[in-house]
Amino acid sequence: MSDSGVLRFQSPGPVVDALPVLISLVNVDRCLEFVNAAFSRWMNRAPAELAGMHLQDVLGEAKYTELKPHIDTALFGKQVSFETTLTGRDGEPVYCQVIHVPKIDEDKKVRGFYSLITDVSAIRQSQQALSDSEALYHSLVEQLPMCLIRKDLDGRFTYVNPQFCEFSGRTADEMVGRTDAELFPPALAAKYRQDDLHVLKQRDVLETIERHQVEGEERQRYVQILKTPIFDSTKRIVGTQVLFWDVTEKHIAQEALEESTALKRAIFDSSLDCIVIVDQDGEIIDVNRSTELVFGYSRDELIGGNIDEKFFPPELDERQRANREHYDEGISSGSMLGKRVEVPALRKDGSGFFVEMAMQPIPYMGRTVFAMFLHDVTERKRHREEIAQKNKDLETLLYVTSHDLREPLRAIRSFSELLRDRTVGQLGDTETGFLTRVIDGADRLDRLLEDVLMLSRAQRANEANELIDPSVVIDDVLKQLEPRISETGAVVEVADTLPRVRVDPRWLRQSIFNLVANALKFVNEGESPQIQIAGYERSSDAGTVTGLVVHDRGPGVPEEHAERVFQLFQRAVSRRVEGTGAGLAIVRQVAKRYGGNAWVEPRPGGGSSFYLTFSK
Repeated sequence: MSDSGVLRFQSPGPVVDALPVLISLVNVDRCLEFVNAAFSRWMNRAPAELAGMHLQDVLGEAKYTELKPHIDTALFGKQVSFETTLTGRDGEPVYCQVIHVPKIDEDKKVRGFYSLITDVSAIRQSQQALSDSEALYHSLVEQLPMCLIRKDLDGRFTYVNPQFCEFSGRTADEMVGRTDAELFPPALAAKYRQDDLHVLKQRDVLETIERHQVEGEERQRYVQILKTPIFDSTKRIVGTQVLFWDVTEKHIAQEALEESTALKRAIFDSSLDCIVIVDQDGEIIDVNRSTELVFGYSRDELIGGNIDEKFFPPELDERQRANREHYDEGISSGSMLGKRVEVPALRKDGSGFFVEMAMQPIPYMGRTVFAMFLHDVTERKRHREEIAQKNKDLETLLYVTSHDLREPLRAIRSFSELLRDRTVGQLGDTETGFLTRVIDGADRLDRLLEDVLMLSRAQRANEANELIDPSVVIDDVLKQLEPRISETGAVVEVADTLPRVRVDPRWLRQSIFNLVANALKFVNEGESPQIQIAGYERSSDAGTVTGLVVHDRGPGVPEEHAERVFQLFQRAVSRRVEGTGAGLAIVRQVAKRYGGNAWVEPRPGGGSSFYLTFSK
């Protein structure tokens, strides 16, 4: 203040005006004596306007009241530093750091104080961001379902998250500040320290799986380890961070998968049959050892090649390709999928042979491939052909022998009858009985030969291409047997509806004749035959069969003879009942010739049920 009592505003000088810090001088009356340019711009007022203004007018009553204790301290002669928010030029609050430095004269009297105000909003925001980042980091690592450890350069624990505390069975206080050597067995601690030093030296990530024996647990645990260096803001390494998680179940599952894969591979390679895995284009993905041995190729020669070109003659190429394409299109009718077929094949040297082939689709790496099973049937086919030829020769021999034997047999019978007729009254009863036995034996042998011829013809019966109505055949058989039916007083019932069957009508007639004739012969004493003929149909995985069943009320067939009665010349009854023992053998031969079978079952209430089926 001048001698006239007027406050003269003091200029701070060019240096102070150039500073970005708000600088002002406040006297003991709490009025501004001078401000620098930065302060003037902040207040948006000229320095002259600010001269002599009381701090309450500059700051506002509320802010002045808030800061008054700091102002009082400065005027008391003590430097004070604090942070507060002030209103900026745009009206928004600005975070500031304020320093009040007392102005003391030579008499050590306080004449006021200098106020230095620095805008620290950016610093404050950085600090807040850093604080938020640290809070987020801690929130993350503490909630992370993994164990986390931080160590300094000396290997001392500086942080452990709750998951590691739970895993190790120790509290954070028990571990922070200690080293591995103080917490773990020597060998394990040495390994951990060696890994730490490796990471610090290489400045790189170490990833591995370790095995641990946890105290109180019998089984060992496997953990996935991720160890990294910790860098400060200047890229200087200040420690190591260890992140790990329990992979015991995954490791056990992986080991089980590897063992399973190894086992499957061992089975695959040890199979005696050839196994070839191909994709839908026929490209070979894998083969087993038998494939190499049978076809003469090495595995490397086959992988990536085309199975149709490598293994089969050209005429099969299109069929193989069509089967794979049909599967891809969802078509299975007419394909070889799930079936066994014999096809010609070629070895590497060009020699041909036959294989039994089956094709099965299997999932593989997100797509469908095919497992081709190939079995060398060259020897089996040769043996089968030899057996077929021998059977054919045997059938021919049987036919010729039976046919040729009947000629001398007829002569024996004819001359025996002639001798008996011409010696009537000349021979005694014994001699006549001998001749009668010769004639009866010749008749029986003739019937046996006739049945053998019949069986031979049944084995060579023609294929049946059409389904027939068995009702017509049954009517013919019953007309043929009408005299015997009347003689025995038999009752024969035929179902109104019968399934159509695929069989030669002549052989169906012979089979039904044999079954009905047996039912007329084999009856309980004092009873008349009771016969029912019905239809039969059954479906299974092997296919559908249809046929007939003939029920009777006779003495029945003992269970132990159920198979024997279908064998040639085998009987389950007394010889006193007329017959050769070939009738049921012929019935079964006819059934098998046309893809079916014949068998007998006990009938509820007494008697038997004879079944005769044919392939549909």
